Amino acid sequence: MKKFLLWTLVTLLILLSLLAYLLYSEGAFDSKETYTQEKLAPFMKCEAGKCSTGKCGGK
Repeated sequence: MKKFLLWTLVTLLILLSLLAYLLYSEGAFDSKETYTQEKLAPFMKCEAGKCSTGKCGGK
């Protein structure tokens, strides 16, 4: 019975380490970049049809 539990534990550890490696290689543990209002402000100033010529996009 002890050998069965030992091999079960070893097998689970190997499978979990493979899963963790796959998730890590796919970027699952990377921090998400949050967008603040300052970063979005230039894009939110000009909406379609509300800008006069030359004010949007540095034109």
